[in-house]
Amino acid sequence: MPPPTFPLEQVRRGQTGWGLTTFAGTQPERFTFEVVSVVTNMLPKQDIILVKSDDPKLAVTGFWRGMSGSPLFIDDKLVCAFSYGWSFNKIALGGCTPIEYMKAEGFRTPVRGVGSGAGTPRPVARAVATTSDWHAFAPGGDVAAGLAALGPARTSWLTQAPLPPRLATAPTSAGGALPPEDVMTAAVPLSVAGFSAPAFAELGQLFAGYDVMPVRASGTGGGGGGPTAFELGGSISVGLIRGDMSAAATGTVSLLDGTRVLAFGHPMFQAGEFYAPVSTAEVHTVIASAQSAFVMASPRREIGALVQDRQSMVMADTSLRNPMIPMDIFVTTSGPGGKGATTTGEFHVEILDNKFWTAQLAFAAAGNAVNYYLPDRDDVTIKVDSLLRLRGLGEVRFTDYLYANDGASSVMGSVRGLRALVPLQLNPFAALTIERLELRVDLRFDANYGQVEEVKLPSAKLPPGKRSMLEVVMRTYGDREVVEQVPVDVPASAAGAILQLELTAGDAARLDSTSPTSLPDLLRVLRLMRAANTWVATLYEPGEGVAVDGRHVRDVPGVVADRLRPGSRTQRVEVYRPLAQTASPASRVIVGSAQMMIQIDDE
Repeated sequence: MPPPTFPLEQVRRGQTGWGLTTFAGTQPERFTFEVVSVVTNMLPKQDIILVKSDDPKLAVTGFWRGMSGSPLFIDDKLVCAFSYGWSFNKIALGGCTPIEYMKAEGFRTPVRGVGSGAGTPRPVARAVATTSDWHAFAPGGDVAAGLAALGPARTSWLTQAPLPPRLATAPTSAGGALPPEDVMTAAVPLSVAGFSAPAFAELGQLFAGYDVMPVRASGTGGGGGGPTAFELGGSISVGLIRGDMSAAATGTVSLLDGTRVLAFGHPMFQAGEFYAPVSTAEVHTVIASAQSAFVMASPRREIGALVQDRQSMVMADTSLRNPMIPMDIFVTTSGPGGKGATTTGEFHVEILDNKFWTAQLAFAAAGNAVNYYLPDRDDVTIKVDSLLRLRGLGEVRFTDYLYANDGASSVMGSVRGLRALVPLQLNPFAALTIERLELRVDLRFDANYGQVEEVKLPSAKLPPGKRSMLEVVMRTYGDREVVEQVPVDVPASAAGAILQLELTAGDAARLDSTSPTSLPDLLRVLRLMRAANTWVATLYEPGEGVAVDGRHVRDVPGVVADRLRPGSRTQRVEVYRPLAQTASPASRVIVGSAQMMIQIDDE
């Protein structure tokens, strides 16, 4: 049975009481506090109770990050959950969220798939991304433009994909700068383990502006053990990554009501309906800090799923489970040409299945694995075989060839198996279950690349309806010049026209595709993505074409295109600029591109 509650309207300055939190291990302990004041409407339609404490247990640390959610009692009745603090406090002073707000916001909102808790725990229902989520990634449904918005090929897009709105306008310490001292802050420590310093820094940028503070203060944890049930004042951990790498946000349980668990007293991302596995946790110690103390903890036993993430709290349900996505990363390193000593290693993790976070977490894990086995900032040629196994839709496979002169992790953003996760998770067509993600990475200390220097045409005018061979001059390692023959197919309809020619690597080429109208159609579009060791010659044709239900209709008469234009903003009919693309294999990874205007013979 949940404890009786103390009414907010009866809270007065000077009242004293006791709270529960976990200072070490898994057993909650009491501490004392005194009410300083009640601040009305400090957050939108939400009051905050200010409290201070002179308890010896808090003399060194003050209130600390990880205490968020600690229940506070007056007259042995639950009144609020500790939730807010200030940096560089000289006394233990903080803010608490009244339990009334937490219950009202947590219990009034229907949650997809929440049951009575009887019997075997059930998986949560899979949610479909909304149309607004999709258009945040691909305005107008243009997948090619959305992928391009992730950033140029072979660059990091960790923070470029759509994310939930950030809660803080001021940068937090995780982002590199300290918040002003007069800003009330809320944060749960995101205990990160198994990540190298560069990968950890990227996680800091990813979570900057949310009520989550990455800290390198944990082991990977998990694997069972620990408490088998939540209790008031006990630690609760929300898992984002687990396995050979780990990232879990740790706070405190505020209220238990049947299978429902309220915690934190503030949001993580304020994402509303939000699903993630929750576990009991073990507190190693509290790290005292002049800026803001925080807990060092590891997740232990998974016993529920997070279902709500709102202004006043997060809520979990112990009758549910949230499956994660297994991700296997196999890395092989060798000398130039595959010769010399070979090192093989692997990482096995599970990542959160979430429309916003799956791709970023997978990208971070892949970069971390590669950086571990090849941290050298040197010339490296990379082959990556990626596999996505989709329930009911089969497998999607890609093979990428990449080159970097500053280490392998810098170009992992071009791996198509990772980039494809963003539109797949944000698709508005149907719920998608990713059963497994696998990367096989072959790293070689090699410089098998070519920098595009010059493109030579075989004649002043290219013949229409035929294939012409371009001569591409490239500069390779050691300032050596090589020449490759690259084909370009000119459509017969372009006779007499002046066209723009763009020659680039496959991973930088624009997709010649219209907006998908179904999940199978989206998969078809994603399979059009090409590798960096592929030449793509693109001719931008004159005139306009029409896409109907995702299918191309080229060479549409102008009067027809004009007639269809008023309806072109729908998914069904679009007017678009046709492309003519020719793809061919290259003997090396292509760096750079070339653009030029060409004339087509009129015969």
